[in-house]
Amino acid sequence: MSASNAMTQTEFIKTFETFPAKARLAIAKKIQDRMIDQLFEELDAALPDVEISTQEIQDEINAYRNEKKQKAQHCP
Repeated sequence: MSASNAMTQTEFIKTFETFPAKARLAIAKKIQDRMIDQLFEELDAALPDVEISTQEIQDEINAYRNEKKQKAQHCP
């Protein structure tokens, strides 16, 4: 479909709503999957590449686990 023949958002929604509920869920899932990929690529491109050592990763994991353990101990 060329840009001049592209659907408007309103046309798309009206067409989308003509599908049965099960088909709308499948279509929405496909759109969501594609958007997640696109958003991840945009975010990934915006973030700097940072070198991180295995030890730093392990330290972060340990800190997370310790925090989780402390929260569990303080909850009744």
